[in-house]
Amino acid sequence: MAVRFPFQFSKAHAAFLYLANRGLPDFTKGKACKLLFLADKYHLVRHARPVTGDRYAALSHGPVPSRIKSILDEVEKGNISNPETAEMASTIELDRRFEYPHLKATKAADLDELSETDIDALDAVIRDFGARTFTELRSLTHEMPAYERAWSSKTKPNHAWMRFEDFFREDECSLAGAQKEMLENDALRKAFPDPAWL
Repeated sequence: MAVRFPFQFSKAHAAFLYLANRGLPDFTKGKACKLLFLADKYHLVRHARPVTGDRYAALSHGPVPSRIKSILDEVEKGNISNPETAEMASTIELDRRFEYPHLKATKAADLDELSETDIDALDAVIRDFGARTFTELRSLTHEMPAYERAWSSKTKPNHAWMRFEDFFREDECSLAGAQKEMLENDALRKAFPDPAWL
């Protein structure tokens, strides 16, 4: 069974707001999803866990964090039907003058939700990829082995789940022992599914 991480909305929301407060050019839902993917991958291969815990889907435009994308989709539609969507909507403005609305934070990220290494990962992604366009990020992430493997083995026409195990493939920044630690922690979560473990 593939590795899964617990999704914590408060942590994912803080990571999103951390990016949204940096004044990145053309900060759309698509760009936000690509930057969160890169931050999760950066952190996972070094520290054995992603920042957000979201599950990644391989779609035609590349990898996307499934829960975060769904929440942002609902905010864009104005469908504020659950507490997570309401909280996200209360912290961002949408500039609808563009074909793909630009997102701007109206609140600072809650840094208590993010560890020092989470912030390091987000800062690295901002530094290395924050100025890139969605099209450039789409091309970059399409070439990553985790995406290629999921997309090539998809059973649905436009969707496949990505495996965290594959995030380590051909990644020269992966730290020794991180993948083993990830697998051991996943086994513990599955053996002891007590919320206290989180």
